[in-house]
Amino acid sequence: MRVIQFNTTTSGGAAVAARRLHDALVESGISSRFCHLGPKRNTKPQDASYQTVNSQWKKTGSLRTWLITRLQKIGLNRALKGRDPGLELFSSPRVYPATPFGDLGLETDIIHLHWVAKLVDYTSFFASIPDDFPVVWTLHDMNPFTGGCHYAGQCTHFEKECSQCPQLGTPDQQDLSWNFFHEKNEAIKNKNIHIVTPSHWLESAARRSAILRNAKSFQTIPYGLDTTVFRPYEKKDARAKLGIHSDKVIVGFGAESLMNYRKGFQHLGHAFTKLSTKQSIAGLAFGSGDLRDFDLEVISTGFVRDPQQQALIYSAADLFVMPSLEDNLPQTGIEAMACGTPVVAFAAGGVPDYVKHEETGLLAITGNTADLATQIDWLVTHHKERSIMGKKARAFAVDYFDPQKQAAKYVALYQQLLSNMKNQAA
Repeated sequence: MRVIQFNTTTSGGAAVAARRLHDALVESGISSRFCHLGPKRNTKPQDASYQTVNSQWKKTGSLRTWLITRLQKIGLNRALKGRDPGLELFSSPRVYPATPFGDLGLETDIIHLHWVAKLVDYTSFFASIPDDFPVVWTLHDMNPFTGGCHYAGQCTHFEKECSQCPQLGTPDQQDLSWNFFHEKNEAIKNKNIHIVTPSHWLESAARRSAILRNAKSFQTIPYGLDTTVFRPYEKKDARAKLGIHSDKVIVGFGAESLMNYRKGFQHLGHAFTKLSTKQSIAGLAFGSGDLRDFDLEVISTGFVRDPQQQALIYSAADLFVMPSLEDNLPQTGIEAMACGTPVVAFAAGGVPDYVKHEETGLLAITGNTADLATQIDWLVTHHKERSIMGKKARAFAVDYFDPQKQAAKYVALYQQLLSNMKNQAA
C-alpha cells in the first residue's frame, strides 16, 4: 500500500501531528511519503520518505511566475489590511503556479491531505485527481470548509455560505470569503473525499459545513504521541536541568504564539490576578510573546522545538494551564498529560476529549476568567489530588494517544477505501 501525505510545512502544530502519523505508518510497514514545501527541516537525517514538492511544482519559475505570485500576495494583503493581528490566519485556496497532482510524477494508492494552506491550489490540484480516487483529509483546523478563516469563532456562515465575513469586517455580500468559499466548493464537490478529525468537536463542525456536504465519510481518530519521549521526569531533576531553583508551585503554560487571541492567554493573565491561594506560585512559559503584563513571576524558556526539552518543561510544572477559547485537539495539553502533569483548561473545542474533569485535570467555563482562577486555585492547593490526577493523566495519554493505535485506524480506513474501489471496478 502506497500513501502520499501532504502538509505545507514540517514544523508547527499540524505538521508535528502529521509527521508523527507518517512515522508511525512507516514503522507499521506502510509505504508512506511526506510531501511539503522546502526547505527540509526537523526531519530525520537522510530520510528519503520526506520530499519537498515546490521544486517540481515551480519548474516553470520565471519572471511571469514571480510577478503573478507577487500580485496575488499584494491583492490578499490589501484585502486583509486593517484586520486585527491577534486573529488567526486567513488564507487563500489559490496557489501559483498551479499545483496539479500529476505534475509530481508520484505513484500512490491513497492521497492523504493534512494542513495544505499555501501548498495546494484547490482548483488545479483537485481537477487533476480522478473523481473516484480516494482522498483522505485529516483536518487540523476549520480552513478546508470555510471561506478563508482557520477558526470561525461564533460565526456559522460556513454551514451555508460564507459572505460578509466578520473577520474581514466588510459589508460586501460577495467579499473575499464568498469567492474563496465557492472556489473550494466547486473544486471538491465531486471528489471521493473522506474526512478524519482528531477531535469530536471538529468532526461535528465538518459535518455541518456546506463545502463538505458531499464528503463520503467522517470519523474521529485522535492524534498519536510517543509517550516514551513525552514521559514524566522527577520534578526536582527536571527543574535542575532547566536551571529552575524554586520550591514554589509552578504553573506551566505555552503555545507557539502567546499573542494569539484564540489561545486565550489574556484570560490567563486576568485569572492570575484573581487567585486566592496563599501558596507561592510561579509561571513557567514557553513560546513567543510578551509576558510583562502578567501579575506573576514568570520563568520563560522562549520557543522550544526539542521534544525532550519540552518533556522536561512539562515535568517541571505542577499543573499545566491551557486557556484556549477555541481549539481542535491542542497538543500542548496532550504532551503535558503524558508527562504526568494534570491540565486546567477551558472546556472549548476538542479539549474535553482528553481533559476529563476531576480525573485528568479540571475544566472551566469557556471564557470565564473567574472560573479559570477557581480551578487553578483548587489544583494549586490540593497536592494529593494533583498527584493522583497526574497519574491518571499519564495513563489516559498512553492509552488514548497510542501512535500504533492511531496508525492502525488509518490503515483500516485505507484498506476499506481500496477495497471499495476494487469492488466498484469488478
